[in-house]
Amino acid sequence: MYKPVLSIDVSKSKSFAAAFLNNGEPYLKPFPFKHSPKDAGLLIRHLQSLEWETGVRPDVVLEATGNYSKPISGFFEKSGYNVVVLNPLQTHQQKAKSIRKVKTDSIDATRIAQVYYLYNCKANNPLPDCIADLRNLCRQYAALIKLYTETQLHMQNILDLVFPNYASVFTHICCKSSIRLLSEYSSASEFLSADRYHLVEIIKSSAGTHSLQWAEDKVDRLLTAARESLPNQQAQQSNARVLKDYIRILLTYQDVLADLRAQMILQASLSPVYPLLRSIPGVGELTAITILAEIGDVNMFPTSKQLVAFAGLDPSVFESGKFKASNNRISKRGSAYLRKALYQAVIVGITAHSEKPVNPALHAFYTKKITEGKAGKVAMIACCNKLLRIIYGVWRNGTPFINVQ
Repeated sequence: MYKPVLSIDVSKSKSFAAAFLNNGEPYLKPFPFKHSPKDAGLLIRHLQSLEWETGVRPDVVLEATGNYSKPISGFFEKSGYNVVVLNPLQTHQQKAKSIRKVKTDSIDATRIAQVYYLYNCKANNPLPDCIADLRNLCRQYAALIKLYTETQLHMQNILDLVFPNYASVFTHICCKSSIRLLSEYSSASEFLSADRYHLVEIIKSSAGTHSLQWAEDKVDRLLTAARESLPNQQAQQSNARVLKDYIRILLTYQDVLADLRAQMILQASLSPVYPLLRSIPGVGELTAITILAEIGDVNMFPTSKQLVAFAGLDPSVFESGKFKASNNRISKRGSAYLRKALYQAVIVGITAHSEKPVNPALHAFYTKKITEGKAGKVAMIACCNKLLRIIYGVWRNGTPFINVQ
């Protein structure tokens, strides 16, 4: 019985492919191809030829290489072929078995086929377009949040030079009232020469339900901080200009993030799973969206243990002879985005709100682990594991979470 495969070693703009009739039976020697419609069409013809030769529809196997491999795998999936995406760790292990230290693109294409046959790899289930879009939005949102945070830190560094005590007045220097103030006044001296009533108006109009007295007290504190500040006297003009530039960048980020968030919520709300995830105490909007996007379809995991492994929350195993390690860390071989979302949900879940924990079940489990002598971080990871099992049950059963505590 033939098991044909087209193996591809993916690079940025040019890759190598090799075709096999079966394990150890090459059909086409490794050859280069460009990432172009013309060369992609050539690969389809090779696959058709391979299918005609064997009578079996071949698989396409390649190594996960981030953005480089996604267009290639997507092309073959749309063309109706099963695509197997290997973990780079698998091919690295195969490479390490070689006595000689040799690495070329053509040899790597052959090694990828060897791993495919050795582990009897199965094709990946392609994500539905709606989930793929949602996952992409979530990951872009996370990347922009990181850039937004870094920009805030840079702005804080400049602000410490022109108005050192400003952060003592505003807990969040990027809140609406703070940003509006800094967009007009960019140094301690400018605040001191500003019209007090105008400062009060800016804060009052941006502070929502806060009273006029609250806004006036805020301005008094701001002016006191300005008088007691000792700013850097050098490069004041350039620092003020850079500060305003950072504010414009931050405002742009805020607009983009707000738009992305609205798109994510709208798209997630179309899934019947989203309200099920939101029914779990501690799972907020963005957390539920990330969990939905990263898992995609819980039915791909026959057991909750497989979902735990997908998240990288399964313990690593180390045994040698009679020795068996008892203090094993989690593998972290799965989705880092999913792990982060679970961790954030656990933090919220075990936190007290109105003198009661947000999620009594998670809080009780966390307390139990601490009582057993577990370290705080170990107990948190155990709660992440428990939360993921709760998610698995809610999702598979299609019923909202009910707290039995």
